[in-house]
Amino acid sequence: MISKNLFFKMVKQDIKKRIWCPILIFIAYFLSMEVRLLMVTDQYLKYPGEYSYGIGFYDTVTFVREHFYGRDAAMLSIVTCAAAFLCGISGYAFLHSRTQLDTYHSLPVSRTQLFWSKYLSGILQFFLPFVLHVLICAGIAAGRDAFTIETVPPMLSYIGLHLVIFVLAYSVAVMTVGLTGNVIISILGTLILFSYSTIVNMLANLLFDRFFDTYYTYGNRANGWINGKIWCFSPLSMLLKLFARPDNTTLETAKRFYKYDTSYVWVLIAAAAVYSLAAYFIYIKRASEAAGKSIAFHVAEPVIKTMTVIPFAFYAAFFFSEISSDTASDNWFLFGLIFGFVVFCILIEIIFRLDIRGALMHKKQFLFNAACTALLFVVVRYDVAGYDTYVPADSQLQSCAVSICQLMPLSQNVKVSAFGFHYLNAEDYRMANMEMQGNPSVMELAWKAAKEQLTYRYFDYYEGIEESPEYIEALNRQENYRLIAFGYKLLNGKTIYRNYYIDIADADTIRLLADIFGDYDYKLGSTPLFNDNWDIVFDTVECGNNFMKAKIELTPDMQAELIETYQKEYGNLALDTVMNVIPVGTIDFETKDEKYGYTSYSGELFVYPQFVETIALLKKYGFDMEERLTADDVEKIIVQKNDYDDSAHAISESVAYIEDPAAETDTVEYTDKEQIQQILDSVISEEFSWNISDFAVFFDKQYTIVIRFDMEDCRRSDYYCFIKGKIPDFVK
Repeated sequence: MISKNLFFKMVKQDIKKRIWCPILIFIAYFLSMEVRLLMVTDQYLKYPGEYSYGIGFYDTVTFVREHFYGRDAAMLSIVTCAAAFLCGISGYAFLHSRTQLDTYHSLPVSRTQLFWSKYLSGILQFFLPFVLHVLICAGIAAGRDAFTIETVPPMLSYIGLHLVIFVLAYSVAVMTVGLTGNVIISILGTLILFSYSTIVNMLANLLFDRFFDTYYTYGNRANGWINGKIWCFSPLSMLLKLFARPDNTTLETAKRFYKYDTSYVWVLIAAAAVYSLAAYFIYIKRASEAAGKSIAFHVAEPVIKTMTVIPFAFYAAFFFSEISSDTASDNWFLFGLIFGFVVFCILIEIIFRLDIRGALMHKKQFLFNAACTALLFVVVRYDVAGYDTYVPADSQLQSCAVSICQLMPLSQNVKVSAFGFHYLNAEDYRMANMEMQGNPSVMELAWKAAKEQLTYRYFDYYEGIEESPEYIEALNRQENYRLIAFGYKLLNGKTIYRNYYIDIADADTIRLLADIFGDYDYKLGSTPLFNDNWDIVFDTVECGNNFMKAKIELTPDMQAELIETYQKEYGNLALDTVMNVIPVGTIDFETKDEKYGYTSYSGELFVYPQFVETIALLKKYGFDMEERLTADDVEKIIVQKNDYDDSAHAISESVAYIEDPAAETDTVEYTDKEQIQQILDSVISEEFSWNISDFAVFFDKQYTIVIRFDMEDCRRSDYYCFIKGKIPDFVK
């Protein structure tokens, strides 16, 4: 009983001794919580017209989803981690002083009790001020009718979440203090250990992105940093994963952008327990004589050097590469790698020795680390492991996702809450949702693309400005390449992503593409509109043809009939039609929000002349896809001859233009109704054409056409281009 009382007395005395620590934490949370909450509510009261909801609903949502669950919870975790570092390093700094160690070890308590009393003291110094601030915030919200009984469970979850985050970061700080011998190295070591797996993941992504042509990570770049093949063992990686915006899968997971991943909290709890036990074990095994030394365990010194020097040498290489010119980037990368390696080796030796005379010690380890750095550079620089040419065998494959650039274009802003939207793009959605199986053309194209990728090269236009036949031929060949993304889902649970450039001028490639595009699984997994899991009722459907746009409001039954009809006809669409037939219009399913207005859900989906039933149904609903304007609807047309033609067949003309920058453009206005009608019959809207220009070859960009309509309310666009082969003679 005496030992137990002494334990809690030590906790109380430690809090009194470091009373400055909870005071600093109290001030930091006051600025981060109460002040922030007051700012949010005051902004609403001052500008109520900016918000769609009453203060009770809006502030409750803000308080729960943003302050407890969402973006503020992520931001406040920074303050929590800083508090953990402060408590951990200050609480165990006595390990760096032999005098203090002798004093503490002379107390009638075991080392175990001493460790856990300090550990509990540090947690209380954070937890008590934090809980007090949460309760104050709840009182502020209740005083403004923004706190209800339903808010209590989220509030408790919020407290528990930050307690877990604190213990995780706190344990890392305590463990680092136990591994080191002075405060400066403890601070540096805490920062490195706290973020090491994130540092390595970021470096791996940078290396892959620079040296591997087929490297591809779907979703946002931050997710790529934390979802790489390096496991997330550092707290920073775990926190980034906890609060990461979810990749594009379903609407329900998209809503998590304003919360945190509750399933991942258990990983943080397990990690906090492991780091706590590791800190305790290190403390028990640490010799008292280690106080004042740079590293408490000499066996860890070479490992720490290798783990530190190699990544930071490569970061130095990227730094010099980025600030250099593009033409000398590779040379400066190599210089930065060598320079950074030498400097960091010397610097870390000085830090460990605490003496500049130790800069050139441990030459064998210097050579070992140099060999490891050089080996890593050679492996990634020359793709020794065959990353770019790797394609899994059929026996390893469960399914495959394919995204053909600009085929079935998709660009969406899906509404996920009262506070904003979650962006969807085609590649991300398809990598997450498409699962093609049983189509041999998929893997045949993958093998072919991986092989041809090695022949694809980027050409510096300005370096090859001379009008040589070889250069023109190479650039023309490059114009035929298009991007295609593959996601290989393996039987072992892993998913591998690759980007390839394929030559669409190659007949065999087109054959394989046509077979893949004709596969119903490809079309089903290409857009949420065809996916039953995204079954929602739209507020309006925006229809457009070459010249006009209009919104039509349909009942849920009419929407279902339109989607079913369109999906059936799109399912029969062939690649040959996409490449050789001009669509007659587009349809776009939209949702409406009082604050944000209309938002595209499906993106503009093309309607082809072959879609007879869809066209008839739209006409029945009030929009005629086949309606055309006449010259009487147009005030005038302005045709401008462009300075250059960006098509491959006219590269010699573009070269000639660059050599003569003084060349002038020709602009002609047409008001004659007969000429206007001929132009109207020969043009296509640039807004309408750009989505399929990568595969379609029926657009002529030699001229830019500006149409001035008499009818302002229904025009689709002002800017048009000619259909290839249909330029009127009087324009030529």
